[in-house]
Amino acid sequence: MKQAATAFAAALIALPAFVGDALAHALAQRYDLPLPLGYFLIASGAVVVMTFVILALFWRGSDKPIEARDYTILRGTVPDSVVASLQIFTVLALILLIAAGLFGNPATFRNITPVAVWVIWWVGFGFLTAFVGNIWPLINPWSSVFGFAETLARPWTSGFSFRAHYPRWLGVWPSCVLFLLFAWLELVALGRDVPRNVAIAILIYSVFTWTGFVTFGRDIWLKNGEVFAVAFGLFGRFAPLYFTNDGRWRAGLRPFATGLLTRTPLEPSMTAFSLLILGTVTVDGFMETPLWAAIVERVLPGPESVDANPWAYMAMQTALLIAGPLTLTGLYLVVIALMAQISGQKSTNLSGLFVLSFIPIAIAYHLAHYFSLFAIAGQFIIPLASDPFGYGWDLFGTMLYRIDIGVVDAKSIWYLSVIAIVTGHVVAVWVGHFTASSVFRDSRAASRSQYPMLVLMVSYTMLSLWILAQPIVEPNMK
Repeated sequence: MKQAATAFAAALIALPAFVGDALAHALAQRYDLPLPLGYFLIASGAVVVMTFVILALFWRGSDKPIEARDYTILRGTVPDSVVASLQIFTVLALILLIAAGLFGNPATFRNITPVAVWVIWWVGFGFLTAFVGNIWPLINPWSSVFGFAETLARPWTSGFSFRAHYPRWLGVWPSCVLFLLFAWLELVALGRDVPRNVAIAILIYSVFTWTGFVTFGRDIWLKNGEVFAVAFGLFGRFAPLYFTNDGRWRAGLRPFATGLLTRTPLEPSMTAFSLLILGTVTVDGFMETPLWAAIVERVLPGPESVDANPWAYMAMQTALLIAGPLTLTGLYLVVIALMAQISGQKSTNLSGLFVLSFIPIAIAYHLAHYFSLFAIAGQFIIPLASDPFGYGWDLFGTMLYRIDIGVVDAKSIWYLSVIAIVTGHVVAVWVGHFTASSVFRDSRAASRSQYPMLVLMVSYTMLSLWILAQPIVEPNMK
C-alpha cells in the first residue's frame, strides 16, 4: 500500500517549506546494478534451493515426527501502569487524528492525519509488530475505549455486549472483506490522502468496530472482525516478543519465527486472510512497474489517459487488486493439492498448516517495499507533531525541521530488498520444512512433500525481487 503514500511523500518534499527536490518512489535517484538483474534473481532463487537441500539433509537421520512445543525462553508481567499509559496515549492519538482530519488544515501536506495513519501507523507499526512484538492487543484504542466505558458503567450494568452467537463458519471472513476494502481505499480510491476523508474513514470504522463489540462481545470480535487485530496478530507470530492476558498482561520472549510453528491448522478464512495480505502488497508493488504502465497505456491510450479517465483507471486497479490475491490463492491451492497427493494427507489440513510459512515472506516484502517510504516520509511526523492541525503552531519547536532525503539511497534500498526477500524466503522454507517434519511420518516423506512448495517459493522470490527492482534500478543494466 505504498502508491498513494509515496505520492504524498513526493509532493510533501516538493514543498519549499521543507525541501526543494521532488522524489520518485521516495528516492532521489536510481541505482545502476553492478551485474544484470537476472543474476540477482537466479542467485536469490539458488539460495532458497540450497536452504531446502541443507534442511532436507539435516533431518534425514530422524524418522520421528517433531512435536510442537513452547519455545518461550523468558517470561514477565507488564506493569498495569504501563498498559494504562499506553492505552490513554493511543486513545488521545485517535481523537487527535480524527479532530485534525475534520477540523484542521484541509491541505494534505499541512495535516498530521494522512502521514500518521499511512506512514507511521500502518508502515511503522507493522515493522514494530513483526520485528519486536505485537503490542496492538495492549494499546488497541477501540478496545480501550470500549473497556473504559464498561468500567465506568460497571455499577449499573455488567457489560454493553449482547453476546450474540457468532457462527463458526464465519471465521475471519469479515476481516478479509475489511482488509480488501482497506487496500482498496489506500491503492485505488480517489481522495485517499485528503485529511477529512481519512478522518471520516476512521470514524466509520470506529462505529463498525464498536458495533461488533456490542453485538458479539469484545473478545469474539477482536479475534474475528477487528481487521487490524487479525493482521498484526499474524505479523506478531514472527516477532520475538508476544503478549497474553489472563487478567494481567504477560510478556514472553522466544526466538524469531517460532510463533509460526504449529500443528493446529488455521481455519480456511484465516488461510485466505494470510494469502490476502501477501497478495495485496504484491499488487501494490506491481502497480509501480513499467509492465503495469504499459498495460494501462494499451487499455487507456493517450498521454493523459489516467487523468482523463480516472474511473476507468480505478476499475483497472480494482480488477488487479482482486485478481492478484486470487491468483496467489489459486497457485497455493495447486501446490497444496500436489502436496496432498504426494503425502496422502487431506488438502484442507495441509492448507491451514503451511500457509503460515508465507508470513515471513509477507513481512520481508513489507520491509523491502515500505522502508524507503518510512525512512523519508516518516520524518514529516517531526514538524507535524508541532503543528498537527496545520494552523502554524510550533508546540515542540520542531515545525522548521528539514527533511533529510539522503537518509537512504537507491543502492542501500536495493540491497536491503535483496537481503530481506531472500531471508524471508529462507525462513519460510525452514518453517515449511519444520511443519512438514511435525506432520508426516518420516523425514523423507516430509522432504518430498515440500517439492511443490519449493517451486512456488523460488518463483515468488524471483518475482518479488523483479517487482521491487523496477522503481529502484536503472533499466539499461549491463
